[in-house]
Amino acid sequence: MKYTLKEKLRFVKLHIEENVPIYEIERKYGFRADALKYFCRLYKVHGEKAFQKEEGTRQEYSREMKLKAIKEHFEKGRSQRDIAIELMLSDPKIVGDWITKYKQEGEEGIKDTHSREAYKLHDDKLLEKEYKKLLEDLERTKAENEYLKKSFPQVLERSKQTKKKQK
Repeated sequence: MKYTLKEKLRFVKLHIEENVPIYEIERKYGFRADALKYFCRLYKVHGEKAFQKEEGTRQEYSREMKLKAIKEHFEKGRSQRDIAIELMLSDPKIVGDWITKYKQEGEEGIKDTHSREAYKLHDDKLLEKEYKKLLEDLERTKAENEYLKKSFPQVLERSKQTKKKQK
């Protein structure tokens, strides 16, 4: 289940300010314990500003920022979580994605991008395009099928006439 930043902040405050155990929040709200631990650390380092992204806005990740994070991981042995917290990322897996891309494609594969939500929007657009194309293909195929059904008796008649002439 996907939670809003407000909900995540509420869970963090439940744990930090009201001393509700993590396992209780996980059991009651279904919010994963490992994610809650990450958000608690994020809150302790950055406070509420880490949870105040405006809805509909997209985070931009520069190539330089990504390369710096990757370098920190490989050269200084810093964990993806530590780097993600320092960069105030909503998910430590984002750093993992950058590292994977770097391993696969090298430095050339690292480019300026937007947040994952932007990728989802892009993927949705691609799926919508593909869906429209499939619908157009289906309509064309139906029209061809109708044409063949209607013209089949005429073709059959012509072939009978040709056979008679040949005899």
